[in-house]
Amino acid sequence: MMALHTRGRVAAGALAFTLAAAAFARNEGDAALIAARQKFFGVENVDAVTGAVAKDKVILSWLTNTTYAVSVRGRIVLLDTFATRLEVAPGRTNFVIKDMVDLNPEALFLGHGHFDHADNAAYIAAKTGAEIFASQETCEVMRFDLDRMKKDPLIQGNAVTRIDPAASVSCTDVTTTGSVPGTQLVRLRALEPDVCILAFRHLHSVLVPRDPDFAANTTPVVVDPRDATLFPIGIRLTPFNPPLPGQMDLRSAIGFGPNPGGPVAIAYQFVLRDDPHFTLLWQNSAGALKEGKGNGWDGAPADGARLVALMRGLPNTDVHLAPVSTANYPNNALRDTVMYQEALRPKVFLPGHHTTGTIGAEGSSAPLYASLLRQMSLMEALVGQWPGFPRSDWPDIRWTTDPTDYARPIAFDPKERSWRRDDGSRWPNWDKQNRVRQFCSN
Repeated sequence: MMALHTRGRVAAGALAFTLAAAAFARNEGDAALIAARQKFFGVENVDAVTGAVAKDKVILSWLTNTTYAVSVRGRIVLLDTFATRLEVAPGRTNFVIKDMVDLNPEALFLGHGHFDHADNAAYIAAKTGAEIFASQETCEVMRFDLDRMKKDPLIQGNAVTRIDPAASVSCTDVTTTGSVPGTQLVRLRALEPDVCILAFRHLHSVLVPRDPDFAANTTPVVVDPRDATLFPIGIRLTPFNPPLPGQMDLRSAIGFGPNPGGPVAIAYQFVLRDDPHFTLLWQNSAGALKEGKGNGWDGAPADGARLVALMRGLPNTDVHLAPVSTANYPNNALRDTVMYQEALRPKVFLPGHHTTGTIGAEGSSAPLYASLLRQMSLMEALVGQWPGFPRSDWPDIRWTTDPTDYARPIAFDPKERSWRRDDGSRWPNWDKQNRVRQFCSN
């Protein structure tokens, strides 16, 4: 069995919970916190006096690209921190950077270190005290980012935006520098005692030659020309030269050259500890599992096979968040994303990376939805050989469209018995209860 490593600033789950509760108590009743949480999680789910979020739901709020605000048992985290065309005043995005800070997350999980995922992370962490979880390479960049921002007069010259000179970034190395994808399965204690978090390095998307085993997916991906008229560009947060009022530079690794943690892709599975152990797996990139290759990883099919075996061995995934735009799109469309689906067999799928990326762009949601359905149909035709994907095992697709679905809460009831799935119907010998005991026992 693969060795399970533990990562986290706080070793004991009970102590982690105590610290998180103390951090929330400092902000209880804060009007800005309440407003931000109601904006992202819904008025019906947030206490109007304390800002506490309903503990009986798992609530996701899509903040563009692959960034989500998430409430799990009332614990607030961000999955990635980038926002497409984040503006000084609400515009295409109906929120601003201050809203992300006011949300007061206790942890930030970065899927990898490229700008369209890690921008804003060091700033939000410094302003809130949130712990960052990222690759060891990306953690080094986070510390660089904070040092640069502390010296930025545009940030430090404003009473609202300034960073305390004594602030620091606490970043937990989820994977070690140069680690081999699929060889480190890490347990994170950030949300104990409520949630067991499992994490592993997988493959960042990359262009590989055309796969002859699949018919070509020729679904055109276009942007509706009316989009720009409906949603004109406002004043972007990222500064011009010279900057306009309110613009700050919160990008990651500015002036640092190539980001060494950029392509190191990490997937995170969140497993609720109470029965029936609702699970959520989030990834913000999808590499070429069939060839075992990714951006920054010139591997072999054995690397992909190892990752598939790892994913099939995890507790059953109930909700899967994954990209529907990859660097491999020009040659193989969404083959790689669907291969991750095939390995995980989730009950529900939500898309990401359909507002920024090699193919994904603002206003391209509908064509990418059509492309995903076409790709799944092509892989259905291969049933009986790997990676054939029978229609009976397809997930329920909960599609999102920009910008109308930004910050619109998506709530799941983790107590629904349908999440149990311990009857072996998806894969022989899959038993969710036993898998949770295997990977998440104290």
